Amino acid sequence: MALAVGTLDRCLREVGVACEPIVEDLLEEVRASGVIHADETPWWQGVLGRWLWVVLSATTAVFHIGSRRHEEIRDLLGDAILGWLVTDGYGAYRDYARRQRCLAHLIRKGIALAGGLHPDGIRFGEWLVRELRGLITAVAEDKDHTILNPIQARLKRACKLHRDHETEKIRALAREILNDWSAIVAFVTNHALPPTNNEAERALRLAVIARRLSFGTRTEEGSAAYAATLSVVETCRRRRVDPWSYIADTLARARTDLHHLPLPVAV
Repeated sequence: MALAVGTLDRCLREVGVACEPIVEDLLEEVRASGVIHADETPWWQGVLGRWLWVVLSATTAVFHIGSRRHEEIRDLLGDAILGWLVTDGYGAYRDYARRQRCLAHLIRKGIALAGGLHPDGIRFGEWLVRELRGLITAVAEDKDHTILNPIQARLKRACKLHRDHETEKIRALAREILNDWSAIVAFVTNHALPPTNNEAERALRLAVIARRLSFGTRTEEGSAAYAATLSVVETCRRRRVDPWSYIADTLARARTDLHHLPLPVAV
């Protein structure tokens, strides 16, 4: 028997409402993590432009749909997270002192400069890409300061030489790196930090595909339900728990006014 669209919509909303209390517990777990990844991507809510945020640890993920204001990430993480934050270069994250900047984003910017027509931009872009990749490799291979320090010195020198360049794109990238220097090289001395934010980007990938197919959500209620469901599904995936069995149990307990069961920890 075919199900009506309204029936499917009502079921999805019910699942989202049942998952919302679980998200509060998951968010506390993320805030207490040693390393937190955060990222955001555009999202449509009806005709309104919104943003889909994700904050996650190795075993927990929380999604949220809202504006791109700085307050959104503060509402998610609070003012005093215990661990380090791994992010891209968006200014909202710069309020957190313990932060690792994603080097993959900077490498892509360097590649874009190197692929341009300006001779100084080509040279500067190739210099950045070479030194950033060399730094990542040297840290991964556990090289000592005799290797790491010269790489950092060359990288900083390249930026200082171009921070007042007449070309805006060259000047902007050099200053961006210098202004965020401590976050760019944090992983050199703290080996628990990854040099990229690939974890968060991968977590957003399915939602990005869904956005292209569905054009987002339509209402505030629908956005909250979608984000809560996505949080539970992604957390289950990270903990190697069958999400559909867990959600079915959560829904059954919600219908009988029973409290949800905590998500099992990954074995």
